[in-house]
Amino acid sequence: MALTCIKWTRRLGGALALSLAATAAHAVTDADVVAMREAWQKGNWKALADYRVRFAGHPLEAYPWYWLLMGQLTRSDPNDVRAFLARYPDTPLAETLRREWLKTLAAQGQWDAFRAEHPNLVSDDAEIACYSLQERLNRADPEAEGEARALFKAGRESPQACDPVFAALAASGKVTPDETWDRMRRLLAAGQVREAKRLNLLLPKTQRFDDRTLDRADKDPSGYLAHEKSPLVGRWHKELAIFAVNRISRSKPEEAAERLMVLAPRLGSTYTEYAWGQLALQAAMQHHPQALAYYAMANDAPLTDQQVAWRARAAMRAGDWKAVLVAIQALPPEEARDATWRFWRARSLRALGESEASTSLLKGLARESNFYGLLAAEEVGATPLPDWKGLAVEPADIERMRAVPGIQRALALYSADLDNEALREWIWAVRGRDDRDLLAAAEIARQANETERAINTADRTMQLIDFPQRYPVPHQDVLTAAARQWNLDPALVYSIIRQESRFMPEARSRVGATGLMQLMPATAKWVARQIPVQPYNPAMLRQPDTNIQMGTYYFRRVLDDLGHTTLAVAAYNAGPGRARRWRDERALEGAIYVETIPFSETRDYVKKVLANEWYYQHRLTGKTTSMKALVGVIPGRSTDPAGSVASNIP
Repeated sequence: MALTCIKWTRRLGGALALSLAATAAHAVTDADVVAMREAWQKGNWKALADYRVRFAGHPLEAYPWYWLLMGQLTRSDPNDVRAFLARYPDTPLAETLRREWLKTLAAQGQWDAFRAEHPNLVSDDAEIACYSLQERLNRADPEAEGEARALFKAGRESPQACDPVFAALAASGKVTPDETWDRMRRLLAAGQVREAKRLNLLLPKTQRFDDRTLDRADKDPSGYLAHEKSPLVGRWHKELAIFAVNRISRSKPEEAAERLMVLAPRLGSTYTEYAWGQLALQAAMQHHPQALAYYAMANDAPLTDQQVAWRARAAMRAGDWKAVLVAIQALPPEEARDATWRFWRARSLRALGESEASTSLLKGLARESNFYGLLAAEEVGATPLPDWKGLAVEPADIERMRAVPGIQRALALYSADLDNEALREWIWAVRGRDDRDLLAAAEIARQANETERAINTADRTMQLIDFPQRYPVPHQDVLTAAARQWNLDPALVYSIIRQESRFMPEARSRVGATGLMQLMPATAKWVARQIPVQPYNPAMLRQPDTNIQMGTYYFRRVLDDLGHTTLAVAAYNAGPGRARRWRDERALEGAIYVETIPFSETRDYVKKVLANEWYYQHRLTGKTTSMKALVGVIPGRSTDPAGSVASNIP
């Protein structure tokens, strides 16, 4: 009897504690969540300690403890950190705390604790990887040296934690001066001047350059070469001369070519051919007509993946399909498998008369729902027919995903407008999920009016495709009216908004672009004067009707100025001047224009907007359209009226 009473007392006590915690958690408001983060930002540790008690039982109960630990990590008791990691495993908070704790342990030289915790880190971190190599080299781990050499030879920018690792390799002779210069080349080619100076310290003193000499070559490359009269005997003389040529080629390929031809006898063939490869890349990205000739001057000099890709793009613009195919075949297998290069490989094969091989590639690509998948489908007559009825999501699946702690935390954070924290929780919660889980999560996001997460999550499914979830049509009355007023296709407007803001009225970019159509402040002021919108206040950009009205007007002006939808889409991202400059002298196939946009962000943006437009055309009209027609043919610069000047559209 006494034992039974004790059991019931324990159960009652546990239930009472849970009830009290639930009551306290229920009393937490969004304002409390915001105030808690402000306490963290201000370093108010006492307030955070109070919030830790108050948030017990709340989905965000981990946050005050997490912020307390992060704010005082160098002074925190290791047992407290371990307790948090054990209490909240498999969360983004635990991953971030573990990452920062590992860096703290390494900085403090607590290598035993570092070694014990490091295997639990899920994501890659270059700084921690180098700390780990430091620790392993110090205890003569037999595999550490090979990994360190591979990292060194990769030639990528690295954090300062890697410096002791690289210094140890150099001191022990495990990397040679020539290998150090090979890394130097990659850094200089990427414009990593500061890192090149750090690397310079690993060279023998007789092979080092003076930092001020590198600065002169960087800031005034033409002046540097004009005064460089030495025979270029030492390697550093040659490498800095090549660096200066590369700097010139970024804006003046022809001048760079002239400089390189003058330097060639002093550089020697090996160095000269390497320099031609660098120059050719810059020329190709500027659509210079001599780009392929510059590549030819490189002969058999090794080329980076980027150089090879732009060789293929330069060949596209020149209509040299054999050269396109040769360049694609030189790409590493993992890159060649990308949809971009499978499509252009197929096009090259078809142009060279190998229709069967081309069709086989296109049929495989046609099953994909991206820009090149749609173009491939049209090539082989396999145009997709999206099902706009959507997919029914089982209520049980929704409730199961709603019970996932990460989803609960994300929704609580979104409710308090802590979008950055919410996004991190959401991405972590849906990683590795199957299609059913993803669709359920997408529906939860839609119900919470988080359309950005709904679209992005639905976009991740592989087999179960919910097209209405991927391509929603909110604000239909306002959007249709604005599109009609400015004579735009509603499908195109939807496509731009989907890519710009995912239909989030409050969306704001790092550079200040605001609202559904992501108008920049200066552009919005200009549009407000044109329509006019008076009195205008920047806060109005967060109103869907005003933002769509102003955004569609601006796009109409850009479209009228450039005369082609694909050009206008590129201009919406990168500016009208650039979109105009990227044309060819002659008319150019639209897909080639898009693929040879030199800004990777804009290139990707245009592809996605045009693919969006294809799907929205089908959703709004029920009819399929030609992807080739949407991309179109880009008029050449030679068609510009005589004396035409750039417009004043921002």
